[in-house]
Amino acid sequence: MPKRFNHFILVVLFVFVAGLSSQAKGEGEFVDYHFVKGYLELYNGDFRGAADDLWKVFPFVRSDDFYQELADILVYVGRYREAQYVLKKAIRVYSKDKELYYKLFDVYTIEGKKKKAFEVMKQIQKRFQETKNTFRKIITMYIKSGRYKEAYNKLKIYIKRYKRDSLGYYLLAQVCLKLKKGDCAFKNANKALSLAPNQYQYLIFLAGLYERKGEFDKAVKLYKRLPQNALTFFVIANDYYMAQNMKKAAFYYKKAFIASKRIDYLERLAYVLLDINDFDEIISLKQKFPKLFNDSDKLKLIYAIALSDKGKCSDALKEFSNINTKVDFYGEVVGNEAECLCRLGKFEELRDKLAKVGSVKPYLFVISRFCLKSKKLREASVLFSDAFKVAKNSKERAYIYFYEADFYFSNLKDTNKAIALLNKAVKLYPDYAEALNYLGYLYIDKNIDIKKGINLVKKALKINNSNPYYLDSLGWGYYNLGEYKKAEIYLKKAIENYMYSNLNARVVSLEHLLDVYKAERLYDKAKRIAKEILKLKPKDKKALEFLNKSK
Repeated sequence: MPKRFNHFILVVLFVFVAGLSSQAKGEGEFVDYHFVKGYLELYNGDFRGAADDLWKVFPFVRSDDFYQELADILVYVGRYREAQYVLKKAIRVYSKDKELYYKLFDVYTIEGKKKKAFEVMKQIQKRFQETKNTFRKIITMYIKSGRYKEAYNKLKIYIKRYKRDSLGYYLLAQVCLKLKKGDCAFKNANKALSLAPNQYQYLIFLAGLYERKGEFDKAVKLYKRLPQNALTFFVIANDYYMAQNMKKAAFYYKKAFIASKRIDYLERLAYVLLDINDFDEIISLKQKFPKLFNDSDKLKLIYAIALSDKGKCSDALKEFSNINTKVDFYGEVVGNEAECLCRLGKFEELRDKLAKVGSVKPYLFVISRFCLKSKKLREASVLFSDAFKVAKNSKERAYIYFYEADFYFSNLKDTNKAIALLNKAVKLYPDYAEALNYLGYLYIDKNIDIKKGINLVKKALKINNSNPYYLDSLGWGYYNLGEYKKAEIYLKKAIENYMYSNLNARVVSLEHLLDVYKAERLYDKAKRIAKEILKLKPKDKKALEFLNKSK
């Protein structure tokens, strides 16, 4: 299916998910906070941040696994002396753990301290024979060296021998993930957590697996078992956001902000409130936290948009004028400012402002956000012409043709004009995957040239082979050719790739799959799909009509 152009995306980067282990007892909120934060940073690849936070709680912890993990992290970021200190303490506490000696040997070797490394090896030879820990050491070495198949085979033996060792299942889950054995990863991550339900790193690892599948509700249930503080509230909010449950996302972003007073959390909260049109709450937050709003250009923009959508365009224009013109999202600022000028009927002033900015993006924003929404089609046509005057290269002109094609197809119902414009876009920019898909879908859906449409969509998929919109288009093309098995394959892939990121598009693909099963007379499968559609869209006409007829 064609993906409509986006109306407004304010990019706010955020970091979430990771792994963590808390054996600390009675050390309070400080320890819990830095444990969770450290392992979340570790899971996200921020090893330096993880090292800083976990080092803070090191004095309060007595845990073999934690000492080993912290030592590994410190070594990874080059903090060898601290790693030695951790391992020496660990050896005093767990003198029978051979792996600790091996790690200390490795650190001395990395630093070139051959004499000390030799002394440690003599201790190993003197004190140990083959043990559970040496077996685990071998497995760990396989994992670190990327030899995941060998690690997998060893771990299968390990968990048979040590059935109650949660770490074995946890390591096996990680290796399964590396080997792309999804079911294996889930099975063993669940087993590890069942054996050690208070191990935070197992819990967060499993939550991360659910997030990969788009099962954000299950991830949230796990995150709610973590110590509840600003960071975990933020992580939970992120998952609700990914699941498109914006009200709950806003609720938890607000909890995260109130608990931390972090400006980036407030930015995220304000953005979600804007998404759900809760303009009064944005205005209320501005009144309660004026300094934070004054310190953030993103918050100034969101507040100004809220005023604009409340019909207070004069006030909004004042706020827009206070935003730094050097910010990377200034195109969105101008676009929203222009929308206010549209509302006030100052169209020529709007055109002058856009021309001074000299960028295509604000033109397209104003057209999609205001002109089309308000059915001001004449103004839209004028702005398309103006946009061509500031376009700097063929790629930008191709973007304009793409948006103009959607304008003709969606608003003027002129399929032929839309196709002509999309052909121009593709000619100017042959790798324009979105235009290739849109053009291909129109050829398919309007039964103009299905085979040509399929070939165009295939070109789009060569550029982006996992895009669910393109997969849907290809599946729909094969359905229209009567090649139902192929259609089923690609539509299922599309549905899987949408996950929860775009429920409306997912419904369309499910409707297409329903048509496939009806055509194949696989009515049981068709009923299952129809019920799945109704879970996402309870009043879906196609699904209701099919279920009523099949009673």
